[in-house]
Amino acid sequence: MNTRSSNTHILCLGNVVVDVLAYPVDALPPKGGMTLVKDIRMALGGCASNTAVALAKMGTSVSLCAKVGQDPMGNFAVEELRRAGVDVAPVLRCPKTPTGATVVLVDSKAQRSFLHSVASNAELSPREVTPRLLKGFDFLHVGGYFLFPGLDGAPMGRLLKSAQQRGLVTVLDTAWDIHGRWMKALAPCLPHLDYFLPSEREVRHLVGRLSPRRAAEVFLRRGAGCVVIKMGEKGAYLRHKEGWELHQPARKTKAVDTTGAGDCFCAGFLKGLTLGFALPDCLKIACASGSLTVQVLGATSGIRSWEQVHQAASIAGPRKAG
Repeated sequence: MNTRSSNTHILCLGNVVVDVLAYPVDALPPKGGMTLVKDIRMALGGCASNTAVALAKMGTSVSLCAKVGQDPMGNFAVEELRRAGVDVAPVLRCPKTPTGATVVLVDSKAQRSFLHSVASNAELSPREVTPRLLKGFDFLHVGGYFLFPGLDGAPMGRLLKSAQQRGLVTVLDTAWDIHGRWMKALAPCLPHLDYFLPSEREVRHLVGRLSPRRAAEVFLRRGAGCVVIKMGEKGAYLRHKEGWELHQPARKTKAVDTTGAGDCFCAGFLKGLTLGFALPDCLKIACASGSLTVQVLGATSGIRSWEQVHQAASIAGPRKAG
């Protein structure tokens, strides 16, 4: 294990939304009708913000670059990020467009359906996200790619290339592409990614119904350094450009809400990298982080500390956050 500096600093770039979660919702009420549910709450959401919050809770120095509206939801999002310990200096405010929001319907089996408004996330542009933003960071993590379309394709490819040239480790996590661009928008990014972390469902839309191994090989041929496919209750699959592969089973746990599980998985993987763990241990940390968050309602509520994640991962190495 090669231990990194305790001053390692991560920049998360991507989408911020405010989630309105309802649980459990197994069927929608008829028009004009009403269905009672156990819980409705507002929570911070968004792939990049979820990952940033989880990292901060694990004691990592993390900043977030995103765009929210100058509205009550935007104020709520910024305050929640600040309270979690995320540096919000790079967060931009949009005066004319509201904050992105999602209605999350969680059924009794912890599966989710979404009603999403991209809103201010669509206003994030290459004019605002320039290589100057990268100064002082060791990692660039792009969270929720496809959900802030102003940076799709070539602009994101150029930013990732610049990050690598400046010595940053580059990581990208996709999300659902509501516009159907998929590989067209992703291809310019792959040659400049050290780590690519899509979900199994997203992989099917990117390259078709291939096995995890064959799908990973497609991304590696297109330039990615290492591919990690998130497979939910089946765990995760990793394939490295040097040719070796690894499957990590998921931890057995009772799922209440899978919202944010993939984002917290990414946070765990990044945390392992910052501490210099070998990739097999990074994968264990990622699976542990993801499994903790599904045990409670809300995207990051299950993540409390690095010590908690470290214990769940059952690995040797530093117990204290670095």
